[in-house]
Amino acid sequence: MKTSALVSWSLCVAVVSALATCASCGDFIGVQDEQISVAVFEDDNDPALAALPIVETELLVQSYPGAHPSALTDLYASVGAQAVDKQGEIQLTTLQLPAAELETAATSLADSGLIEAIHRNYIFQAQETPDDPMFVRQQYLGQVGAPDAWEVTVGDEEVIVAVIDSGVDTEHPDLTDKILDGWNVYDENADFRDVQGHGTQVAGIMAAASDNAVGVTGLSWESPIIAVRVTNGAGQTTGRHIAAGILWAVGQGAKVINVSFAPLWSNTVIRSAVEQAYNRGALVVISSGNGGGQRSARGYAEALFVGAVDASDTIASFSDRGPFVDLVAPGTGIRSTTLGSGYGLANGTSFAAPIVAGVAALAWSVNPDLRPVSIVSTLTDSAVDLGRRGKDSTYGYGIVDALGAVEAAAAESFAPDDTPPELVIDSPRSRQTFSGRFVASVSPSDDWGVADVVMFVDGLAFATDTRASYKFVIDPAAFEPGTHELGFVATDWAGNSSGRESVNVRFRSSSSNDTDVPQPGIVFISPSPGSRVSGDVTIDATVTASEELATAEWLVDGESVFVTSLSGRTSALSYVWRTGDVSRGSHTIALIVTDQSGNRGTAELDLTKR
Repeated sequence: MKTSALVSWSLCVAVVSALATCASCGDFIGVQDEQISVAVFEDDNDPALAALPIVETELLVQSYPGAHPSALTDLYASVGAQAVDKQGEIQLTTLQLPAAELETAATSLADSGLIEAIHRNYIFQAQETPDDPMFVRQQYLGQVGAPDAWEVTVGDEEVIVAVIDSGVDTEHPDLTDKILDGWNVYDENADFRDVQGHGTQVAGIMAAASDNAVGVTGLSWESPIIAVRVTNGAGQTTGRHIAAGILWAVGQGAKVINVSFAPLWSNTVIRSAVEQAYNRGALVVISSGNGGGQRSARGYAEALFVGAVDASDTIASFSDRGPFVDLVAPGTGIRSTTLGSGYGLANGTSFAAPIVAGVAALAWSVNPDLRPVSIVSTLTDSAVDLGRRGKDSTYGYGIVDALGAVEAAAAESFAPDDTPPELVIDSPRSRQTFSGRFVASVSPSDDWGVADVVMFVDGLAFATDTRASYKFVIDPAAFEPGTHELGFVATDWAGNSSGRESVNVRFRSSSSNDTDVPQPGIVFISPSPGSRVSGDVTIDATVTASEELATAEWLVDGESVFVTSLSGRTSALSYVWRTGDVSRGSHTIALIVTDQSGNRGTAELDLTKR
């Protein structure tokens, strides 16, 4: 069990100096080392996740793209951790370390500036007209309109379905000829035989061999099955194993991926894998959970979360509910394949989810060029509304309708994607100066899904990010001081690339002493220091520098009041101080001048308002 509840710690590196902003125009002229905040165990904000057992000797960390591998190796060693697994598609590394050091190590990792997210490794438990002789006992098939849908399609062998579960019984007569491939993620070997029975039931619901005078009928008869075992012998798995299973299935060509574990609606590690699957053209279907509670989680748009109803289309008492629920399907008295070549009944959202997954495979079979976004809309738009009108937190959009989904998919028009992604640079802003490690972030968007974003420094590829949100860490110490161009290009899964969006920033060596750097010189011309003034006072100064000047900032009593751009190596400056707006007495006027390399000169003038 957990050693304590480290919930949403926000840890950050120290701030070194202050922002400079024009009070009247808001232009930004420089910045300190950026504040890099990392949320530790953020998933614990969800009580359902916080209550789960964890692997007490593991941390799951996601590093920023751009973090140098040797720096990460040194960081992990410094906290006494060893990297035992890596999933490069989502920048996820599994660290092994003593249980007593888990929280201390998490704090140190968060404070490094190299790690974007730190997670516990939660433990999840599996949730439990053809001539096939048991078809007449599979009433749920008629409940979702499957026989009518089969008049249009019984699936397609090109639409592969994946079962992320306890494995599949490879000798079951209704499954043996359907299994295309498989892998044991938990033990990292090719033995994906079912060790618990749950996966065999799920597989039979999705795609059991049908119209073969044997056993039961699957939703998508013709779809081949990829079996991915992610559990131990007791049916337990972890977040990293589920994520790895999803990514492996996508790599083998799966189009529909069923994950009958819960609660996953707030798990960010699994969401990273789901986003990858969605962007690469696959749809993940997830069970809502069997806790029977009302949850506040909103889920994520890249997956379909499925609750369970009984034979009368009423929400099952065990089915978890909340804004995250997208659809419902029958989840009581579901007859399917079982271990030992048998058949049996089962209840649970675990068995509602593969019904929706099977319908998704049917829909895809009539229009294989559709992207996941279109399959999702065909399923939700065609669902039979239950409960309150429209989407609600109990039934989602309603109960899945196989015929409606198939007809909607067949009518969906397909046009090749020739529209490149759009991309906006969120940070840094132009002309910022950095002397320490900072994070650059961008926001790409694309209807078909962003494959990756590549960051360039001075025209050379520097790092690649394949998951939202798209952030990169940069250490100015790795570059020469001066001005550098940071460029970003987003590419979608159709191969379309955005234009390169760029911003120029300045790097300054953090090891330089101010006495070693030629500072711009500032001389106040008038009025004289200590003068007594009133009304509108014009303050004149001259500045000189050994390098090209960049900006000048005026401050009154420490508050920035005006910023202007400069050019050349010499400049005459004036500022009108309106003393009517300030109190009588002593005041300080300061002028800060910065050159193109980030060197700064500062001078102050003390004046007294009469």
